[in-house]
Amino acid sequence: MTDTKPVVPDEIDGLPAMVVGRWVTEEKHRIIKRYIDASWGARQRFTTQRTYIDLFAGTGRVKIKHTSTFSDGGPLAAWQMAQQRRGTFSHFFVADTNPDYVAACDDRLRKLGAPVKSAVGRADQTIDWLIPQLDRRGLHLALLDPFNAGHLHFTIIEKLAAMPSIDIVVHLSTGDIQRNIASGIEAERSSLDDFAPGWRQAVRKHSSKREMRNGFVDHWKTLVSKTGLRVCDTMYPVRNSKGSIMYWLCLLARHKLPESLWRDACKLQNRPLF
Repeated sequence: MTDTKPVVPDEIDGLPAMVVGRWVTEEKHRIIKRYIDASWGARQRFTTQRTYIDLFAGTGRVKIKHTSTFSDGGPLAAWQMAQQRRGTFSHFFVADTNPDYVAACDDRLRKLGAPVKSAVGRADQTIDWLIPQLDRRGLHLALLDPFNAGHLHFTIIEKLAAMPSIDIVVHLSTGDIQRNIASGIEAERSSLDDFAPGWRQAVRKHSSKREMRNGFVDHWKTLVSKTGLRVCDTMYPVRNSKGSIMYWLCLLARHKLPESLWRDACKLQNRPLF
């Protein structure tokens, strides 16, 4: 997460907690925790390094908008779930552009005993802080969860894909993509340019906004495939209170096992899958 969002003091520790919509947390964190739980056996087999990576980490705790409910954000939810299994993370990397967010997230993780390292900066910058610390013989799980597509530079995925054993969970903001395609296609510069370089040529042959969006996503998938990763065929739609799709959660992986585990993790009761 990179945008500055409203924050309030957390009722438990007094540190800042971001105020977010319910759809930002509940289903997303359930799926991520289910995936971490399902993949604990694979992590056990890696003795060199087992990492969790979040370059859009936020504060670590959130408050659900229009409620009095506080809950763990992505990094804390991931650490808590991993602790329930023996295949825990040996290294925990978090970063964000907001130094107050990073300080709060780092403090919370340290109090839980997490082996955390943190950095302040845009994800396309902190990726260069991260990569030299990753062991190519290790198993890595990265969560790329920005508030809008423009913050997720494709170079981040390219650099992470250099690791032989890495799975990447991506927040694919199709709502943001669809809002910006029409204005961006004729503009000299668009917020989508860093997310999917060369996208204009891929969408110009389409007419409707929906077709343009689908063409854009197909182009992005093609870019991913060129890194040696592929987008799992199960992409989970996260909807807001009105039933509109806010974004998709998808997995980028190199091997069949994580894809199978991801499909199972996405099987939440009474929710349709794409």
